[in-house]
Amino acid sequence: MMGTRQFATEGHRLDRLFRPSSVAVVGASPKGGYGLRTLRNMRGVGFAGRLYAVHPTHTEVGGVRAYPSLSDLPEVPDAVAAAIPAPGVPALAAEAAGLGAGGMVVYGAGFAERDADGRRRQDDLVAAAGDRLPLIGPNCLGLASYRGRAALWGIEMPYVHAEADGVVALAAQSGNMALTTMLSGRLPAVAYGVSAGNQAVLDLADCLEYFLTDPDVEVVCLVMEGLADVPRFRALAERAAALDVSVIVLKVGRSAGGEAATVAHTGTLAGRDASYDALFRQTGVHRVHDLDEMIALATLLAAPRRPRGGRVGVFASSGGECGLIADLADDAGVRLAELDAAAEAAIAAALPPYMGVRNPLDLGANAWGDQDVYRAAARAMGKCPDVDVVAFVGDAPAHAGPLDEIGWTEMIVGAGEAAAELDVPVVLMTTTTDLTPGLTDLAGRNGVVLLAGTRPALRAIALAGEPRPPASATAPATGPETLRRAAALLKGRTGTLSEAEAKRLLSVYGVASPPGEVAAGADAAAEIAGRIGYPVVCKVHAAGLAHKSDIGGVEVSLADEKALRDAVHRIGERTGTANEVLVERMAGPGVELIVGGRNDAAGSLVVIGAGGVLTELLADAAALLWPFGPDDVRAVLGRLKIGALLGGLRGAAPADLDALAGTAVQIGRLLADFPEIAEIDVNPLLCRPDGCLALDALIVTGEPAKGN
Repeated sequence: MMGTRQFATEGHRLDRLFRPSSVAVVGASPKGGYGLRTLRNMRGVGFAGRLYAVHPTHTEVGGVRAYPSLSDLPEVPDAVAAAIPAPGVPALAAEAAGLGAGGMVVYGAGFAERDADGRRRQDDLVAAAGDRLPLIGPNCLGLASYRGRAALWGIEMPYVHAEADGVVALAAQSGNMALTTMLSGRLPAVAYGVSAGNQAVLDLADCLEYFLTDPDVEVVCLVMEGLADVPRFRALAERAAALDVSVIVLKVGRSAGGEAATVAHTGTLAGRDASYDALFRQTGVHRVHDLDEMIALATLLAAPRRPRGGRVGVFASSGGECGLIADLADDAGVRLAELDAAAEAAIAAALPPYMGVRNPLDLGANAWGDQDVYRAAARAMGKCPDVDVVAFVGDAPAHAGPLDEIGWTEMIVGAGEAAAELDVPVVLMTTTTDLTPGLTDLAGRNGVVLLAGTRPALRAIALAGEPRPPASATAPATGPETLRRAAALLKGRTGTLSEAEAKRLLSVYGVASPPGEVAAGADAAAEIAGRIGYPVVCKVHAAGLAHKSDIGGVEVSLADEKALRDAVHRIGERTGTANEVLVERMAGPGVELIVGGRNDAAGSLVVIGAGGVLTELLADAAALLWPFGPDDVRAVLGRLKIGALLGGLRGAAPADLDALAGTAVQIGRLLADFPEIAEIDVNPLLCRPDGCLALDALIVTGEPAKGN
């Protein structure tokens, strides 16, 4: 594993909470509830430290000695579990903080998730904890530290992870999703499980930071609704990548419901969730869409051998299953590997002569239960240089017969024997998630990775095979003269700038536009055109106009003075505005893109995609979150359909990609330098062999968009 993590020798502020020597459960009662369950869970995971109950009248709860208050305990506890009604929690937190407790878990609801009174109560709780008391919750299920043999967890939980050396750490805002994941029989051993609840004090980023101190954690799974501090999460994700720790995120709230209204086309192409997509992609965080994908990917990444890439060699004893995989692989982003001559020869030697050799490989029904054939097929594919993952397909659903009576033991043992010789993982991929008991254990004992369900399995292979992105670019500071000039142009401005004003601001950051000026009437327009040269473009010019072509405010390819004067007249009639127009020289041919962006709660987001009339038709766009550099821009261009045009299609000269990358970087810099800019939309940006020109520009100032 890359990097250095010294869990045992370097103290962390959360050590006493995650690895306590003493725990006090406040509110534990013989009648039951979260407190009594916590005492039982502590015993269930094998806690070897000192355990106390706190109850105002009982002297013993569940076989544990009880004391009237925290202050009456014989020592200051490392960790406190609060299983009391919400109104008493702030005072308890103040008492724990004053005593010097190492941390607290607050189970109860009735805080900021409920109403105004709850929000005030949560504010009081945060104030009581201050910077002295790390606190998980409120409104949560708690903390299961299997590594520390401590379970400050308020309901039933699995104890099995405590008997294993867990390599997966999990933190979720949703307690139920955290518990469901820990209960899965397909997930590798868990080291830590956290239900973060309202995240009043500690949030998912704090959990991630702590998980990265444990040298045995290889995979971190996070279930989130949003992030309060995106730059901090970004830094932690990059630290995880440097340590070769895989981070998997299931972010809920991807739908367009509740999307804030936007003025620019950029808003159409990039909903609020695009910022998170960009963040995760740029930091190497794997984003999944459901718990099945998360469990499958965590299983694959926690295996002793990770995929080298996303190319898979597949075999099965069923032609139908091979056909299914062939159909689904491309949609999942998985490429079927090309078998080399050595692999084909080795496979042919193990099969009857009438069986064809291809990928996916149908072994035939006679191979079912044949240990030698499964060993040979897995070995041959795994030794092929183009194969990053070997996967064999089959099913043992819930009502299948005993595994050792229907051939499964032989097939898995054979594949496992091959896996021991290979430097790529060998995966058993089932076509459904319905599994007979014992299949997961049988696969694990033989070094075979079980991935249940075709789609989750293929998505896991695709995600695990993605190359890690380079570390984020460090953006140099903008020069003081540039900042001064831009600030002067923005001073006192709110709402939508006119096109000329927007282009003037962009020019300060090096984004060029065609030569042109604003004209008050046809005579002035003709004078300007005479200086800059025909043909020209004529556009209605007024602040607050977002999409001029929609109201007939644009005329192009005006070849002479008469055509221009007529255009000025028509534009005035159609738009009902005064005769002020923007006259610019007509630009030559090129590829039209949109490069724009916005400032929101996640940061400064830049979107690049097909522009002009194709913007909304193709919805071909990708996003980058600042900071980023030219190499990041080139990488996202490679994923766009319009990228082929930029490279020069059918003999056309290629566009100036350096200029395009520089333009995107400068727009990102402008957004980051001035958070009061809500949106920027350069559409189209004309990309030519000799540079880029902003043919139209829209800038909206005001408060940045809100939301996660």
